[in-house]
Amino acid sequence: MTLLPVAATVALAAALGGSLWLGRRGRELPAFVLLAAAPLVAAGAWVGAGALSGHASPAPGNAETASAPASGGSAERLRSEAEDLRAAKRYDAARDAYQKLVQVTPGDADAWADLADAQGAAAGGDLAAGSAAIDHALAINPQHLKALWLKASLEYQQQRYDSAARLWEQLLAQLPPDSSDARIVRANLDESRALAAKTGAAR
Repeated sequence: MTLLPVAATVALAAALGGSLWLGRRGRELPAFVLLAAAPLVAAGAWVGAGALSGHASPAPGNAETASAPASGGSAERLRSEAEDLRAAKRYDAARDAYQKLVQVTPGDADAWADLADAQGAAAGGDLAAGSAAIDHALAINPQHLKALWLKASLEYQQQRYDSAARLWEQLLAQLPPDSSDARIVRANLDESRALAAKTGAAR
């Protein structure tokens, strides 16, 4: 399972936005440090997004396991095909392959999250294209890490910073505190809170 490259884009935007915000408040040194670190934040988001795959497996006995199809080979073939297309950056084809996969495994939150990922990539990074699939994954497993990451990124992308912050908090609570994933999510949480406070004060 692969997270959408927009995770890295969102992290980069958060870092750049934070730098601009600090600079406007007269905190030039922190702003410069954050600006210089922006590419590393984006790279870390990319790596951390991939690492989340290992955390997102369903708990025994939940809907994802119960809905596994009898034709497991067909599902695995579709999953492999979709992942290959995604790796080849054939986003439209990957989206269509994941759409077939969720039809075969409708109770698989991983498949729905991957569909959302592919839909966003096919739409040029607009996560709104995968909004329904994200919600479907979370309906199956409300603690699904990839789906939470995508939902938080979508809320941030649409400037709903309060909602984004709550989702980053929910995600952070599930991650090992010293992990690279946790550091990325904590930075996104701080940025979302800062922007929520700023936009709230501007109203």
